[in-house]
Amino acid sequence: MTEFSRLFNRLFKIKTKKLHVLLFFQIIAALACAFFTYYEIINWHIRKNPQNNVGLLPEWALYFVILAFFVIFFVYFITPLQSEKFNRSQTWRLAAISDGQFYLDNVLSTFASFIYFIVLEFVAAIMLLFLSYLTDKPVVYFFRDLLKSIQRNLDINVFWIILGTIVLAILSCFFLYFVISFFNFASRAILDFVPANINGAVVKVLHIFIIFGLIWFFFKIQNIFVYKVLLSVIHPTNYGFNFSSSLPFAILANAISDLILLGSNIFLINHFYEATEHK
Repeated sequence: MTEFSRLFNRLFKIKTKKLHVLLFFQIIAALACAFFTYYEIINWHIRKNPQNNVGLLPEWALYFVILAFFVIFFVYFITPLQSEKFNRSQTWRLAAISDGQFYLDNVLSTFASFIYFIVLEFVAAIMLLFLSYLTDKPVVYFFRDLLKSIQRNLDINVFWIILGTIVLAILSCFFLYFVISFFNFASRAILDFVPANINGAVVKVLHIFIIFGLIWFFFKIQNIFVYKVLLSVIHPTNYGFNFSSSLPFAILANAISDLILLGSNIFLINHFYEATEHK
């Protein structure tokens, strides 16, 4: 467990290193967008845009939040791809733990770095919104009206929907990580049985064919298991779930799919997936 924790901390530090730089550029980009919206340049003179009735700080906060959606999605899709580089690395696979534990450590550190980045985004957005609240009266009125609207519409059902959505989002993150690893591990394991004297172009075509075949196979099995086996045993209406239709069932199905993929990936990396050092 000590080696597991130590490796987790090392991977986490490496994976979060570039995220700070990305957040910094996002803040600067949002400030630049706000500046050129709040001001206009005419004959090399800078003056306030008369058509803009919003303050500079609220503009900054607004553009930061807009950019956050794109940046978070970018990080969400790029982190599992970067994580696969560690799975392929002979150097990192020399850690004093089993390959399966290393894979689990790698996935958890990737997820932790993604959550860490979301927290950084949230803190930065709150700081900008707080500064806007202190300096701009329309923003004060907006937040007052928003809080009153939330209080009027506050309902326990809404709370469960929000909580269920967060859980489903977390499970979906792991699903993406697991499914990318599964296709990578399984296709590499199958290609190991291909004769070495086959042309490189043929191997690439075969690799693509195997990946698409694995995608079809996995989703076919998942569809049979979830909708014909699981659904016949458990159904949301049997338990009186009246919030967000099939949200609890979606959480359960996603959790089971994650466990199946995790078990498959640990088996594959322990027995079939050999690391190769790319120079």
